[in-house]
Parts: sequence; structure tokens; C-alpha cells
Amino acid sequence: MLNNNAYFLIVCESDGKDKTGKQFEKWIDGMKVHSPEEIENALHTAGFEKVKINHHDRHPWIAVCAQRG
Repeated sequence: MLNNNAYFLIVCESDGKDKTGKQFEKWIDGMKVHSPEEIENALHTAGFEKVKINHHDRHPWIAVCAQRG
């Protein structure tokens, strides 16, 4: 469990919408690549109040930083 004001960071090479990410879902049983919106919703549901998503301009890479109150 994270303390208040703790940060949680997710970094991924797929935004869940790119062709390569979808291929990995087919190759690896049970793998699911989530979109930034899905990740944000899950973090809010888990009690994170502040969620910031950074998406690379030319690649499907994302970084999601969340903070608990």
C-alpha cells in the first residue's frame, strides 16, 4: 500500500492502439495492452486523485504518473 502523497509510475512502449502492441496480445496468452484512458480510469478507481499522462509525439510510448492525496 502506498502512503499519501506517494507517486506511482507506469511506463509502456504501447498506448494500446498501435499495431505492435496488438500483436503482443496475440502472441502472449493473457496479455492485455491498455490505453492511457483505461489506465487513468483504473488509477482513479484505486484511489489516485492526480493522474498525468505523457504520450510521445511520434511513437505509441506513454508514461503515466499518479499521486495519492
